[in-house]
Amino acid sequence: MNGQMSKSANGANEQMSKSANDQSPISNLQSPIEMVDVLIIGAGPAGISTALHLVQMDAGWAGRMIVVDKAVHPREKLCGGGVTQTGLAILDALGLDFPAQHVPIREMRFQFGKIVHAIYGDPVFRVMHRAAFDHWLVRQAEARGVSVRQGVAVTDVQPTADFVRVVTEQGIIRAKTVVIADGSTSFVRRKLGWAHAAEHPPLARLLEVISPESADHPLFAGGIAVFDFSVQREGVQGYVWDFPSLRHGQTMMNRGVFDSRVRAEHPRAPLKTALTQAFSVRQCTLATETIHGHPIRWFDAGGNLARPRMLLAGDAAGVDPFVGEGISFALGYGQVAARAIAAAFARGDFSFSDYGRRVLADPLLSQLPQRVKLARILYRIKSPRLLAMVWYLFPLIVRFYRLVNRNIAPFSAAKMRRVKPLW
Repeated sequence: MNGQMSKSANGANEQMSKSANDQSPISNLQSPIEMVDVLIIGAGPAGISTALHLVQMDAGWAGRMIVVDKAVHPREKLCGGGVTQTGLAILDALGLDFPAQHVPIREMRFQFGKIVHAIYGDPVFRVMHRAAFDHWLVRQAEARGVSVRQGVAVTDVQPTADFVRVVTEQGIIRAKTVVIADGSTSFVRRKLGWAHAAEHPPLARLLEVISPESADHPLFAGGIAVFDFSVQREGVQGYVWDFPSLRHGQTMMNRGVFDSRVRAEHPRAPLKTALTQAFSVRQCTLATETIHGHPIRWFDAGGNLARPRMLLAGDAAGVDPFVGEGISFALGYGQVAARAIAAAFARGDFSFSDYGRRVLADPLLSQLPQRVKLARILYRIKSPRLLAMVWYLFPLIVRFYRLVNRNIAPFSAAKMRRVKPLW
């Protein structure tokens, strides 16, 4: 039966039966039905990483899966665009050379008021315009024979014992396994009523502004990225970021404010006010019409990451609430999901009952519960004096956490030193 079901993207379509199970709301006419082993919903880093890792294991997977996405790449995505060393290592293991159009960050600064700790590397991480990065990833998958159907929205999902029936704008797909990687506001999660375990929805908030900037700016000249936690004094459970970036070859500054909301019982901070004040400190003018907002789903340690024949990956599953790191974790989800899928087909067991354990056993993804704890501790503090003390002692705190769990941070405290603030 596997051989019959795995003709996917290049296989023959059969006409939809007249049974009630296969009546589709998309058309009054009969719609085609495709059979596929793996359907990946979402062509972002998590979905494409899953496809790339499957093909890396066995090139034959390219003909056994389809990736669908409602958007057409390159499509805009609100994101700082930072890819850390862990994400770069995953891409390297896939045999992918990072694109040239990016800014290498050699100095990463954690700032609170006048207290600034700098971490150095060659690079610490790389910044790439998110739309360009995702488009590049899609092209890598297509070059390996993966069928990526863009501009195809999913309108309904119906799990059954033997397959998942997915209705799209172009027809019906019966998939043995579905990877749900359609982002923080996942349509599929909502359609399936996939609840979270936390008392409050694990959603962070962010506002982003991208504006032209001179290549002579100190952040460009020094390859510096800033995480400014000074806004904690205004009740923001996060920071303002300043990332030098490139967009269509033009030097740009990617700035924004991230509010984790891990302490949902605290009042919501006015993010536009915090961002306006941050721009003022930087002697910049914030044009409100350039502000864009988006939620981020962070990892819910008690949440269910899988159902029979279905897996959550990337932002749909949850990422880091401490600094909002998403790309590297999304790439990591793809690696774990691919291994779980290969094991399911090898055993003939599609319950995915072990997927949550696989996530927590992964060297990268196992950091997520620790980062949730760290965020809950740090963002609980309201006293400006206590916050200043915490940030003054930040290198010691990082060193202590690394003694407890060496995976807690993607950097070594030994590389950290105090520097003067830029503003």
